[in-house]
Amino acid sequence: MDGVNKRALSILGASVEQPYILLNNREVVTIFDTPHLLKCFRNMFLKYDIKCPTNITSNDQIGFGVAKWSHIKEFYETDNTNPNFVFAPCLKQEHLNPNTKQKMKVKLAAQVLSHSVAAGMYAKISQGELSSEAVTTANVIANMDKLFDCVNACTPDLRRGKPYSTNMTNNTPHLTHFTLMKNFFKELTFLGCKRASPSQEGWIWSINGIERI
Repeated sequence: MDGVNKRALSILGASVEQPYILLNNREVVTIFDTPHLLKCFRNMFLKYDIKCPTNITSNDQIGFGVAKWSHIKEFYETDNTNPNFVFAPCLKQEHLNPNTKQKMKVKLAAQVLSHSVAAGMYAKISQGELSSEAVTTANVIANMDKLFDCVNACTPDLRRGKPYSTNMTNNTPHLTHFTLMKNFFKELTFLGCKRASPSQEGWIWSINGIERI
């Protein structure tokens, strides 16, 4: 999320909690470039493990897990040992170790943070080929895939049977997922990073903006 753009919007009166500008008594809702936010999140994930909420609770307390990029690399290695079938055939070294130019490609970020990678990781975990610790990583990937579907849907029809990859209505699960993801970005920590990533606030800002629309 570009600091200059954020400052400009702040000067005009927009904020994370009130992501709109008043112009002639009308609201102009502001959101950030979600493909760029996805790349920024992926780039941070490349460098830092993620401590984040999980769906595992104890005594009504929210549990936390750690998502690791190394889990994705381990999945890639085990997934490619079978010459006849792989869960994520599009996953290549350029996804796992992108160079500077490759880090600019939204496609690579979307393909690694995808349903096929998450589903493959779940399968490998259930088969004992991947550590159970990787469940948190698979959950993060699955939820990011759903979020990116939510903000990129352009059709009233399901694409590839994915319920989040369709236009938002009162009967679709988008709003519930938005609530989950806002909490995710508020609570997550990039371990070893001295400050919060601007993409965290950018996602919350953009989700709030979409909800307001």
